[in-house]
Amino acid sequence: MPSPALRVTPTLSVPAAKARALHTYTSPATPGRTEASQPNIISRTPKLATGTSPASTVRASLRRNKVKLKPGFSALDWSKLRSSGKNLRGVEYPGLIRVTAAELAQHQTKDDAWTALGGKVYNMTHYMGFHPGGERDLMRVAGKDGTKLFMATHSWVSFESMLDGCLVGFYQP
Repeated sequence: MPSPALRVTPTLSVPAAKARALHTYTSPATPGRTEASQPNIISRTPKLATGTSPASTVRASLRRNKVKLKPGFSALDWSKLRSSGKNLRGVEYPGLIRVTAAELAQHQTKDDAWTALGGKVYNMTHYMGFHPGGERDLMRVAGKDGTKLFMATHSWVSFESMLDGCLVGFYQP
């Protein structure tokens, strides 16, 4: 027997065969309130364009913008490059430096791309070909503080461990 705290009603705006997959979940009505003013209403029904199936709309919204990587540019290949001992920092001196916003802005080309993430500056030049979103996505934050965009896009990724060999220094805005 379903829980009395949850009521499921099928959506009638799509054909009956497709309505089985889409439901609107609402809490039970409180006396004196209309159903539209109820708190905790969660709609699982996607807004559909004319002639669009609900399933394709949901799949399209969940799809990530990945690009096809060239051979030799997988995540495993990046891990091998990081542990190879090659200088991925792109700077000649051994220590970490303080990077101002003006200096960071000078590194915004495809051949010399730095970005600030979480208060640290990384040289992304060597990582360009390995990024699943492609060079274009990385160039959006080249020469800038990319922390906000990074956290909005993929906050679950540990950039500190992924780009540890590319650390140039600390960001001083």
